[in-house]
Amino acid sequence: MVSRENPKRIVVLSKEEALYFVSDVPWACISIATDEHAWPPIDENNRVGLLQLAFPDLEVPVAGYGLFGDEHAHRILEFVQEVWHAVELLVVHCEAGASRSPAVATAISRIYLGEDREFFRPGVYDPNYLVYQTLLNVARMRGEYLDRRNPRRNRKSGRRDR
Repeated sequence: MVSRENPKRIVVLSKEEALYFVSDVPWACISIATDEHAWPPIDENNRVGLLQLAFPDLEVPVAGYGLFGDEHAHRILEFVQEVWHAVELLVVHCEAGASRSPAVATAISRIYLGEDREFFRPGVYDPNYLVYQTLLNVARMRGEYLDRRNPRRNRKSGRRDR
């Protein structure tokens, strides 16, 4: 149960946790599955919006699977822009709640709240870097995110910081 004490929060859940999630505040949900029509039923009480997307948890191409791309990013950004003013809570879930949903939550948190550290916690979350970077790049192209460089990339080594 979510309380009214923390407005504008972003929460990451697994598919199992999403099945039982309820909120007493206005909320919206981004539901991520690997295959279309595999989304769990999401509680409707106080829910302002629901976006259902299907894409695999991949960062590099694998034959037979499509990667997260600009179209997915546009849909997420448009959805969040549409519901952000009306919600206190944004829930993002995927199968395990460990990679895809933290990547979406991290990018949205960086764009809207200016911070993403909560979702870069080793042993808890391992955000899918392709999803995170694509969302920031598309938001940058749309003029919704002004930071020119990826805050998670170490400029000297070229490796990302986690």
